[in-house]
Amino acid sequence: MILKDQKTTVAFRCPSCGKAILSGVNLFRLSADMLRLRCPDCDEALTVTSTNDGKLRLSVPCVFCPRPHNLVISKNAFFSEDLFVVPCGLSGIDIFFAGGEEAVRAALQKNEEDLKKVLRESGIENFAKLREDPPDPLPDPAVEHVVRFLLCELEEEGKISCYCKEEGEIPFYDFQVLSERVRIFCHCCNAETYLPLRSEADAEHFISVDSLTLK
Repeated sequence: MILKDQKTTVAFRCPSCGKAILSGVNLFRLSADMLRLRCPDCDEALTVTSTNDGKLRLSVPCVFCPRPHNLVISKNAFFSEDLFVVPCGLSGIDIFFAGGEEAVRAALQKNEEDLKKVLRESGIENFAKLREDPPDPLPDPAVEHVVRFLLCELEEEGKISCYCKEEGEIPFYDFQVLSERVRIFCHCCNAETYLPLRSEADAEHFISVDSLTLK
């Protein structure tokens, strides 16, 4: 593969207005000292500069963090024919996309759906406020699976209690995996409880729980 013929599509999301900024890039555009992709409505911009060892230094605006994410990647990764993404370390949600235009647009569509879900669940009105009140990190899928399995098992065995049972109502239990604990709650009566999940010992204790009382 000849590097001089390579091109890619890159994109990021403006943290001020939420707009997806997308552009085609080739080596000719990167021949300048700095490539800057700016949101046309705001002052947010993605910058790409070449390093002395032939790599690329990226400064990527983030909808969650007050400062951009800085990273260095190889040109092979940047000009990958497949999709290459960079997630925010706080939220786990992707903030930079590079690859074929179709793949990048599809990833941006999913990214928009993920962000709308975060906004809805956090009760935040717009993208700009995400950096003022960022959400908890996204849960590890394996942890989420264990929590869901345990919750279903306890509910089937009738070992979860809340105000609904006292009042003869039908409860609806759910959970939320936070950074260092799990919140288990009832949608109907709003009763809840928290279990720590900071270490392997906490995880072992969590798995051995045989009943839950929500207050």
